[in-house]
Amino acid sequence: MCSFWILGSYFQELEHYFIQSSIALQFIAFLILDDLTQYWWHRLSLVNKTIWKLHRPHHVLEEMGVLVTYRNAVLYYALMPGIWFSAILIYMGMGTTYLIYLPIKLSIILLAHSENRWDKVLFKYRILKPIAWIIERTISTPTTHFAHHGLTDEDGISHPNGNFGNMLFVWDVIFGAAKITRKYPTKFGAWNQIKEPWKVQLIFPFIKSKNPDSELYSVLKSPDKKETK
Repeated sequence: MCSFWILGSYFQELEHYFIQSSIALQFIAFLILDDLTQYWWHRLSLVNKTIWKLHRPHHVLEEMGVLVTYRNAVLYYALMPGIWFSAILIYMGMGTTYLIYLPIKLSIILLAHSENRWDKVLFKYRILKPIAWIIERTISTPTTHFAHHGLTDEDGISHPNGNFGNMLFVWDVIFGAAKITRKYPTKFGAWNQIKEPWKVQLIFPFIKSKNPDSELYSVLKSPDKKETK
């Protein structure tokens, strides 16, 4: 609503500007301005201490499932560039395409986090392996995204410092962050497993931890992070 108010107040001439453009071009616009920017936002959250604290709830769980998918601090989404860009594209006439794009994206992301490891069947039958090769390099799947949530890369499967893709995994392939093993980690989580109340995790930094050992105790300071080999 904030985006529409700003655009409606100062950029009225852009309303419905691209409404006559092809659905294919509009879909590409969402892939670039939403999914690609979310990829870099996600990647930044793993190296920037402040943004990491907003993304932390997504990684401090010890098992995977669809309920993990959107477990982030509210501010993580409020600041996400892709959401703001999507609002701009909708204002400029791409709303109908967004109604097609969004369910596809949500389905892929939910399935990538799903405890139902649906991609396992693609690796089981030789006739499906060429299809598996294409799919696992195009979209996020349980094997590639589970690896991102793995506790440590010492197991040879996990890739916590890569496989950042949300809908499209091809971004990881393009930007050199992909790891494909067709295996699933057995341990998930993050280095700082201190349990926090749900209000602290989801509303940080407006509510902070009372535990001085927690990285959510302060906005500016964090405990020294353990090295991952």
